[in-house]
Amino acid sequence: MKNLITVFVIFLFFTSCEKTEDDTENDCTSNCTTLSGKFVTLNNVPVSNIKVSLKYRISGGELGGGSTRKIVSTQSDQSGNFYKNFFIKDNELGHTANGYFEVEIDDSNIDVNKYIRTNNLIGNTSTDIGFAIYSITNRDTIIDKIFYIPKKTYIKVNLNNFLPLQADDYFEVQTLYPFGPKIGVNTFLNSEYSTGFSGYGNWRATNLNNLLNVFVAEGENNVIRIFRRKNGVNTSVDFPIFIPPNNTIELTYNF
Repeated sequence: MKNLITVFVIFLFFTSCEKTEDDTENDCTSNCTTLSGKFVTLNNVPVSNIKVSLKYRISGGELGGGSTRKIVSTQSDQSGNFYKNFFIKDNELGHTANGYFEVEIDDSNIDVNKYIRTNNLIGNTSTDIGFAIYSITNRDTIIDKIFYIPKKTYIKVNLNNFLPLQADDYFEVQTLYPFGPKIGVNTFLNSEYSTGFSGYGNWRATNLNNLLNVFVAEGENNVIRIFRRKNGVNTSVDFPIFIPPNNTIELTYNF
């Protein structure tokens, strides 16, 4: 028992050495780095109230001892823009620095019924659009990103004739759409933005015939992906489709 207490005290000692520093209220007036960008939706309409934060992290290993410096905490304004100057410490600058910068995006304040978010409240949904910066070599650097937040709409998908041959067979629909950072060319979706995805494990056949309401990106090229595990063999087929406003699309697929 004494040995267990000793181990626990040592564990608390190392984990308590993990330090958090909050500099988000500090204003940078000289030698500043800039974090800026914009959130837009269909037709470049701005999206406000998306939180953006920047941290500098140093890992502490298995026994703790790392640190986090909170540097920026801001959000997009009515024009969809965010902008903040911040100061990089000497020990955070350059390729030999011990840590890395992490930009986090929190879109939980926007309407989940209107937009496709990183968390759409159905389980495994769109990818996280935050990103890491592993080194910044000059203080006059401008980190500028444009992000796309799709308008959410629904189509009907019939998954019919689901007759599993093995206990782990399944029949599932997934959706892929423009989402997240502007990357220039996305040949998969013919878009300038990255690809988001939803539906993994959520829109599955549970009966012989199933009618599902599946969300997609309005006014965009989407991909409807049909996954089957039939007699233990996995297959997937992609169906590109453009989703117009006020759509009445209903698709049917057979197991």
